[in-house]
Amino acid sequence: MAKKSSVNISRIAVIRVIVFLFIGFVFFTGYVDAVEYLTSSPLFEVKDVMIDRSIQFIDLRSLKDLKGTNIFKIDIRKIDRQIAERYPYIAQLRVVRQLPDRILILAKKREPLMQIYFRKKYLILDAEGVALYYTLQPMPLPQVYGIPLERDWLFLGGHVHGPELNKVVDILNGFKVSPDLKRWRIHAVQAGNLSKIDLLVGENMHVILDQDDTQDKIDLLQMLISANKINLNQVKYIDLRFKEPVIANNIEDTKEK
Repeated sequence: MAKKSSVNISRIAVIRVIVFLFIGFVFFTGYVDAVEYLTSSPLFEVKDVMIDRSIQFIDLRSLKDLKGTNIFKIDIRKIDRQIAERYPYIAQLRVVRQLPDRILILAKKREPLMQIYFRKKYLILDAEGVALYYTLQPMPLPQVYGIPLERDWLFLGGHVHGPELNKVVDILNGFKVSPDLKRWRIHAVQAGNLSKIDLLVGENMHVILDQDDTQDKIDLLQMLISANKINLNQVKYIDLRFKEPVIANNIEDTKEK
């Protein structure tokens, strides 16, 4: 005679399972209804595309198709990628949904810092070493020599890498944030030899640095200028590679006095 099963499922356990299934069904139904409402309601149709003030040059015509589209159906990553590819001179790009009906495009325009003559054109780079664009005529920016661009896979919007360029970026940014040095017009930077980085400043004055303790040397130069210990009209070069800066005056100006 067969034995009866010893498994005894209590009535409470069955009720609990039914309750959990019911709650899950309610949540799922609510989720489906919410998604249907959010993706079909006219309330969430895009009515405006707002662009950061610093990047007003963006062509709004390329974004006109967003208007009238449900804000939740817009592929934010795709728009971000398209804008970044078309405008490589944009930094910190963010495309944001602002509920219920607005798309915000936030970014900053990259500011040119230097130029490199490359393949019969001038390549403009920003303060992070990002390649922005080419121009046939030189711009009023420091022209950098000695950067071997041929070794890089160069494309607009990408970073140009290498110890020479990285050091030039550090130096030019250091000058740019200095209260006195930012007023100097740097015409050229010879960076092929990191033991002797030569900056041509003004008419014919040279500032010489190397790759070691660059910021400390820029701070020292700032201190000398602010203390009026350098007459820029007489100086031929300032060599900051040593423990004590070497300042050479223009011999002809000295003789005249």
